[in-house]
Amino acid sequence: MSREAVHAAFASLKADFRDERFPVIAGRLAGEALVWGGQLLTLFAAADRDALDAVDALTRFWVVRYRGMPEPADLSGAGAGAAFVLGFTAFPYLDVMMEAWELGELAEEHGPDRLSFHCLFDGEDQGARVTAERAGGSWRFDLMELYRDKAKALETFIQMEFGDFDSFLDHYLAEHDLSFDMEQAWRPLSGA
Repeated sequence: MSREAVHAAFASLKADFRDERFPVIAGRLAGEALVWGGQLLTLFAAADRDALDAVDALTRFWVVRYRGMPEPADLSGAGAGAAFVLGFTAFPYLDVMMEAWELGELAEEHGPDRLSFHCLFDGEDQGARVTAERAGGSWRFDLMELYRDKAKALETFIQMEFGDFDSFLDHYLAEHDLSFDMEQAWRPLSGA
């Protein structure tokens, strides 16, 4: 039955996250997650400070963190799936959230090859859904609602612990003793 297969595929995806098989995960994404991955690549290349202030803290952190390295990350060959995974895992302290999520009951059937499930967090339905799409003999997942939940968790953490994003970023950089170019981090990549 499809539902059991989707649950098994989601458990396998969680194992991929645990084992940091990011290229495998990138190939197992679908739907809005891939659209957002493409937008993340655009933000990484071309967003200025104002544009970054307009997006969620998880996205902002990912862009700034990897643009501000002494040599900005080279994502020229990255696809939308890879960009989504990089953004989704940008703040490692939130990675435990993936372990806490599990698929619940079927929420909606969009045909035999596309199913939406309630997603439980520590056994509780907090409103997120995960859509699974059949791709050949396997299933791919749209994790966009989980991305939004991670982004909300980071926003809450920043507000409670630091008050604002800049204070959080300063603390993160100092705590990890990172070589970082703040001006470069907030500037679009040259040639973008």
